[in-house]
Formats: sequence, C-alpha cells, structure tokens
Amino acid sequence: MSLVPRDSWFDFSQFFDNAFPTLRHSFDVESFSPRIDIVEKDDGYDISADLPGVRREDISVQVHGGNLTIEATTSKNEEQKEGDKVIRKERYEGKLMRSFYLGQNLQQETISAAFEDGVLKVHVPKVEPTQPSSAKRIEIK
Repeated sequence: MSLVPRDSWFDFSQFFDNAFPTLRHSFDVESFSPRIDIVEKDDGYDISADLPGVRREDISVQVHGGNLTIEATTSKNEEQKEGDKVIRKERYEGKLMRSFYLGQNLQQETISAAFEDGVLKVHVPKVEPTQPSSAKRIEIK
C-alpha cells in the first residue's frame, strides 16, 4: 500500500507527465507511431497498418528470412502567417520501421499489399504444410 496520494508531485509514475505536460503533449501529437494489427489465419497472415498522411511511394514492405519489415517516411511543413509576418512555423520529418517475425513457412512469391485511404493492408500466405504420410511398418531383414 502506498501512502503517497495519487496525482501528487511525489507520485513518480506521473512525475514527468505532471512536470512537463506541454512537452509531453507536443511529443505525443507529433510522434510517428501508427497502429499495426496482425491477424493469423489458417491460410496466412493479414497485416493492417494505419499510415495517415503517408504517400504510397514513401512506403516499403520487405520479407527476408521470415521477417516482414514495413518502412514509411513522412514530412510535414506547416506555416501560419498574419499579414506579412510569420507567427509560427513547424517542420516535422519522421521515419517508421517495424519488423515482425512470421516464421519460415511463408509463400514469399504471392505476398500482396494494397494502400488505400491511409491504411496499408498486406496478406502473407503460408506454405501448405505437407501431410505426414501414414505410418508404415518397416520390415527388418
């Protein structure tokens, strides 16, 4: 049981959030960390990545050694003017690289990807597992 009241300056789990709220908020808003979902199905994997504001030509998807890698870059240049005087100018560039190990049983030749409305969808088919043959009795000579 903790005797330190929640939401106080001595609650170290919240210390930096309380001490620098504007810095933390600015970082959260500007960070480039999209959500990625991976669903395993019997025939393969379906991956969805939210990449709002990213252009199709700035996205790369690669598979090597059972690892799927998604890379994306984005940049933002925003300027506010009042008359002829610049009041605020912000620039942001970000690069994302995420890798996921999906295993060795992938059909690399038939992987498909589509990008529409800021969502990247990748389908990675699995190799059909070979069925073990039925038991066979080996005659000893």
